[in-house]
Amino acid sequence: MKFQFLAVCLFAAIFPLAGQDTTPAQTKPTEHILGTVSTVDTSAGTVSVKEDKTGTLYSIQLQNTKTLLKVPPGATDLKSATRITANDLAPGDRVDVRGFKAESDPNGIAARSVILMSGRDVQQMRQQEATAWQRSTGGVVNSIDTAGQKLMITARTPEGPKPITVDAGKAQLIRYSPEHPQTPSPSQFADIQVGDQVKIIGEKSSDDASITAQKIYSGSFRTVAGTISSLSADGKSMVIKDLATKQPVTVTLENESAVRRLPPPMAYMLARRFNPDFKGALPGAEPTSGAPAGVTNAPAPPTHEWNHPEGGGGPGAAPGGGGPGGGFPRMRGANGDLSQMLDRLPKMAVTDLKSGDAVIVSGSPSPANKTVVLASNVIAGVEPIFQSASPRQMQSLGDWGNSLNMSEGAMGQQP
Repeated sequence: MKFQFLAVCLFAAIFPLAGQDTTPAQTKPTEHILGTVSTVDTSAGTVSVKEDKTGTLYSIQLQNTKTLLKVPPGATDLKSATRITANDLAPGDRVDVRGFKAESDPNGIAARSVILMSGRDVQQMRQQEATAWQRSTGGVVNSIDTAGQKLMITARTPEGPKPITVDAGKAQLIRYSPEHPQTPSPSQFADIQVGDQVKIIGEKSSDDASITAQKIYSGSFRTVAGTISSLSADGKSMVIKDLATKQPVTVTLENESAVRRLPPPMAYMLARRFNPDFKGALPGAEPTSGAPAGVTNAPAPPTHEWNHPEGGGGPGAAPGGGGPGGGFPRMRGANGDLSQMLDRLPKMAVTDLKSGDAVIVSGSPSPANKTVVLASNVIAGVEPIFQSASPRQMQSLGDWGNSLNMSEGAMGQQP
């Protein structure tokens, strides 16, 4: 998560501060809690903090706290920290607490230091990042200039695929690993490889031919569109038949993997966007005027609600999740693109799937075995889309599934 990454940076930053302490080594803090303030009791001088990893609720005693500091969101050191008092803590604040086990309470911590990040400030920063994310550029890395710290990518634009040069010299680099495809971590320029999918936030040149990057999100993703051949009894894996290669692909799932199903109306609307002549029947739809008996048609979505493939999705090789050979429509309006629509669908259990279901799986290929994919997202209910897509579109059909890997919904997990 974003704060966990920040806390790691703060942890390193606190070491110099601790090194200046003249307190004997045996009295240095032994407990470290990262979490969110749940309640504040000013009269007792305590706050309750829900720890991130375990969800344990700790009672933090502040009476003898020597260091109370506030840092702005995104800070990686204490240079911009300001001193505060215990009264400045509020529910929803993010805190990094170091201290000692309290003698009278097994979940009590006598805090030695508290580093605060205001919950209101965090929310404001996330809103700013979401806005920047919607204006970002996605693409596939074609070549890398290591000496010049530049990337050459291909991005999809309304006019078609376009080469763009990205100056990464001063960019913050963030990468999604195969082991934890939905949890990004700080990276280096050398981590980016040809073929990687990237998302660029930065300043474009007047001709849109280059970008001076502020942030670069990168990852090596794979998307497989196919039908489920089998499901493991424990719900930890499935085998699907890849529609492109006709070969079996093993998909492993972890707790972070998200499984969602498109509602039929959404699936049929998307199918119509791939192929306006698609004649698939939406369950419950009335026969269209003049149609042969027994033929029903799903109502086409209002044209003003949609834009042509142009931008927005995740690392799927292009803005809007479109890849070489075809894109996917972007939804207009305040809620942004298709990736946001997918991200808002409720999650479901893997056991609700069955053999024969059509799915789009996006995730990271196993470094040891390329026929194995560690799923970050599984989208079911895509049968109408499979039926409507042309062979050329099928080649890029899975790209929009990748949008969930680096969607706005993942922003809260980003550094």
